[in-house]
Amino acid sequence: MTTEQIENVSGEKPAPVRRRKQQRTVDTRLKIIKAALSEFALRSFDGATTRGISDAAQVPHSLVLYHFRNKEQLWYETVREVVSWYTRRGVGSSRSRSSKDAAARLRRDFDYYIRFCAENPDFFRLLTHENTQASDRLTWFVTHHVGPTVGRTTRLIAQAQAEGRFVEGDALTLLYLFLGAATSPYRSAREIELLTGTRPDVEAAINAHIATCERLFFRTPAPAAAPATA
Repeated sequence: MTTEQIENVSGEKPAPVRRRKQQRTVDTRLKIIKAALSEFALRSFDGATTRGISDAAQVPHSLVLYHFRNKEQLWYETVREVVSWYTRRGVGSSRSRSSKDAAARLRRDFDYYIRFCAENPDFFRLLTHENTQASDRLTWFVTHHVGPTVGRTTRLIAQAQAEGRFVEGDALTLLYLFLGAATSPYRSAREIELLTGTRPDVEAAINAHIATCERLFFRTPAPAAAPATA
């Protein structure tokens, strides 16, 4: 009996057919989200259109509106998806979270963040557009995603400073200095390549950038003074 005959008899698609259909739906949705990320990064939320996104994704416009009601919902779902890539890929791993060494945890998180920036520069271009004006989108992102992470990270910075292993200064200011340093080469990748002839997102350049950021922000504590002799 063929798959079509089975479906006709039971009224339901067999499991392999359902799984293939579900996978196609997942693949199409992800394709649209990746195209949306590129369009929002290039044109901003106001400049991007669902039709332009459908063209970039090479899917019918009706399919974009089937998966996402409108451009606003697509923006939110795009940001949620990218954040999920970040968390799934290992930030705050069990090893990092279980460590009591604040500086070591910061090093691991900073290393991971820079690598994520190199792989996903469009996300930070999207956020640059959002920071040009107040919006419900930016408020939502800061409330649900930035705030909790910033609170945890500034506490780690304060702990590492107390141990003499992180540069002195206001923890929040230092965090944003790091975020700027981390993302800058990848937001300006084309400019850097024109100036140097080298892409900043190749492995050797990424490793060099991580090492530079570590030298800028991390410190080796001074050795304890030797006890006085009589």
